[in-house]
Parts: sequence; structure tokens; C-alpha cells
Amino acid sequence: MNRCAIAAVALAAGLGCVATGAAQAADLAEPAPVVEAAVPSLFDVAFGVAGVTDYRFRGVTNSKKDPAIQGYVELQALDWFYVGVWSSSVSFPARYGLTDPSAEIDLYAGIRHTWGSFTLDAGYLYYWYPGETKTFPGQKQTDYWEVKALPSIAFGDFGSLTANIWASTDYANTGAKELYLSLVPKVNIPVAAFPNLGFYISGEFGKQWIKKANNGFNAKDFTTWNIGGGATYKAMTLDVRYTDTNLGKGECLFNTGNRTWCGSTVVGKIAFDTSLSKLK
Repeated sequence: MNRCAIAAVALAAGLGCVATGAAQAADLAEPAPVVEAAVPSLFDVAFGVAGVTDYRFRGVTNSKKDPAIQGYVELQALDWFYVGVWSSSVSFPARYGLTDPSAEIDLYAGIRHTWGSFTLDAGYLYYWYPGETKTFPGQKQTDYWEVKALPSIAFGDFGSLTANIWASTDYANTGAKELYLSLVPKVNIPVAAFPNLGFYISGEFGKQWIKKANNGFNAKDFTTWNIGGGATYKAMTLDVRYTDTNLGKGECLFNTGNRTWCGSTVVGKIAFDTSLSKLK
């Protein structure tokens, strides 16, 4: 859901008007998965850049269905702790009553560790939208936080299954409680003759719940899904997937300020991810 639009709708609801940050898959607003180091080290720095044909956050465009540039830097310590920053270009036009920030910047930290085939990633993420402007009196900024837990189990080299659990008590700075749950299966297709080349198929099915806030803001709960696949070559990834939500055009207008931002589309992504230890 477009977080800037949520704040606009929230205030409009409070005034009695009718009028919502990453980025980890094409619909992932949380930070992209980090490439593991070939040699374990006490400290490492992972980083990456990506270009997407449309920045989708839980199935809803955050770039007005236009391309976006994304990137991250992450410090990892002791094979347990991490802290990083992820950013993406966004487009929340003021003509829709939104705050039109210059970018989305996600500040995050947490723990990530693997025991055999099981991995747990848990932490905190703050969505910051610098350069927001007010398009009507009393409009609030949309910066907010979420906590997350991402348990994952690997099935050898064949694939994995990851659960996403995200929650906040102040969704998009509206005062609304929210919860997002999803499952992400992935099947790897290795190419024995070319060890640096691989293929995969993956998808996600999730649901976003948003509880009515005390100020009257009452966005629609919705489900979202995507399915696609990609190819990896060393540090490069090419991903293409179909994504959609169950929000109708009227519900999408209510949640985001635009009737077409929640519909189906095909999203392409090209990314480069590595770490300092991999470059040694």
C-alpha cells in the first residue's frame, strides 16, 4: 500500500472527506537478501544496486507504475548482527493529494543467524521519506516503523520456504495498527555444467491487515501475490514476475488516491549484490 497515500486518506477521513516503504523479490519493500560471504568473517559489508520497472510494495506501486532505482549498504558482524540502509526512488504525486517525497530511505537493524537448514532474521525498520511537502493544511508526514520476523528453512540446494511477519502500531504515521503475513516458496534450478549460472522459480502470497485508527482512518485489508522466476550469474540477478492484489478500483482509490495503482502487472528487475569479502 502506498504509505504517503495512507496519510492523505487518514487526514481526509478525519475531515470527513473521501480520499497509502521496501524492498527484499519484486514486491519486497524490505531490503534485498544479502549474498553470503564465501569465507566467514567477523565483520563484512554487503552492498547492491538494482533497477526495477515498477517499485511494488505488497502489490501496490510506490513509483506511479514507473521504473525505480534502488540500492543498499549493510554492515554485518559476528555472523549474528546487522545494520543497514536501503533506498529507492518513489513517486507520490502532489496532484493526488500526496506528499511527493524525494525518495524512500529505510534504516534497519537486527539479528540474522543460521542453525543447520533453519535461518531466523528478526529486526526493526524505519521508513523515512525525505522532502515530503504538505498539499493541504494539517497533512502529516508518512515516516513510520515496523518490526519483522522472517523464519526460513532451506531444503538443501533444492529451494527454501520463508515466512514474512511485519507489524506496526503506527502504520504510515496514521495511528493504525497493522500486520502483514506472507509465505515465500522458492525452487532452485542449478545448471551443473555452469556453476556460476543458476535459475529459480519463486512466489509470494500475503495478506495486509490494517485496523481502524482512532482518528477515523479505515483502509481496506487486502491480499497480494506474485509469481515469477529469474536467473543468477555470479553477483548478477535478472528477475521477472507477475504481481497483483484483490483490491478493486474503488478500493484502490480509497487506499491510495488512485484507481490503477493496485492492479496486476509484470515487473522486471536487474540487480547486483555482493560483499567486501567476496571481492577479496
